[in-house]
Amino acid sequence: MSVTIRSWNVEVPGRRVGGDGWRIRFHQYTGNRPGPATAFVAGINGDKPLAVLALHELGRRLANTDMAGTVLIVPAANPFGLHGGMRHNPDLIEINRRFPGKVYGFLTDQLAHTLIGTLLEHVDCVIDLHSGTPDRALHYTYDYGDLALSTSFGYLPVVVDRHVPGQLSQAVVAAGGKSFLAEFGGAEFNDTRPGVEGCLNTLRYRGHLADERTGPDSVPVLDRVKVFLSSHAGALNGLYGPPDLGEPVEPGAIGWITDVVTDERIEQFVVEGPGERAGTGPGFDLWGPGPEQAFEVTDAPLLMLAPSRPAMVSPGEFTYAVGWVREWLKTPSAGS
Repeated sequence: MSVTIRSWNVEVPGRRVGGDGWRIRFHQYTGNRPGPATAFVAGINGDKPLAVLALHELGRRLANTDMAGTVLIVPAANPFGLHGGMRHNPDLIEINRRFPGKVYGFLTDQLAHTLIGTLLEHVDCVIDLHSGTPDRALHYTYDYGDLALSTSFGYLPVVVDRHVPGQLSQAVVAAGGKSFLAEFGGAEFNDTRPGVEGCLNTLRYRGHLADERTGPDSVPVLDRVKVFLSSHAGALNGLYGPPDLGEPVEPGAIGWITDVVTDERIEQFVVEGPGERAGTGPGFDLWGPGPEQAFEVTDAPLLMLAPSRPAMVSPGEFTYAVGWVREWLKTPSAGS
């Protein structure tokens, strides 16, 4: 086993007061035989450090493998956001809505431009690894047109047809590359292993590693997703929490908000049962057919997002998300 490791910084044009520059750290792992070139990034959102730690662990794992090709790892892809510890950067811009970025202007745009430009100089495939936050757990992957690649991660349901302009993965695909965005863990699920093992599975699929993949033999593909947002301030509680991620949820109220002064239940988040129409109630955003197009529910959805409970929330915060299964796909192996 012989893996060559090289690390370097790439400077962002904008400088801080005093002249110090912002920089992004890249770690390159080169195997002892030819192969593909794949990148993993984390830390796009500053409130998701679990994925950052997972990529550092991935680097340690790769250093002791028999690897082909080149793997580029960027654990702290958005140092400006991580410094602030927020979903939005300190300039109040969310970087994963700004790719491919710009050379000049907002620092967030400069960071986006520097990151994607450097990535595409070295690789043709970028995996954007996200995680939940300390108070919210997530469990899904966004596909960007290559289901075999997206399902290769193996540990997460795959959401199709959900592309947001300005996302890193969207910009990579627009430039001719391959990409997906994986969201794992959060809240009390602070184990990096699902993220690390999923990344290793994708490296096996891409031809970097020759050992056996881990995880489930098949993953669900979701084409309709219902995201519940709070409309009121209050105490969020419910029947389901992070331990239930990936499991079917029963029809009815899965969560609710209580007025902490009056004890009144002021909002409920309801999942429709088979034979009912989804997309007709308040307090949610619908992904799939479109927010104006309700669809008939045929089976129970899977839980994709769940909060630690109880928690204080404000209007517009994510509370729960569920998704309906279109099909199950076999988790691909190398070259399949």
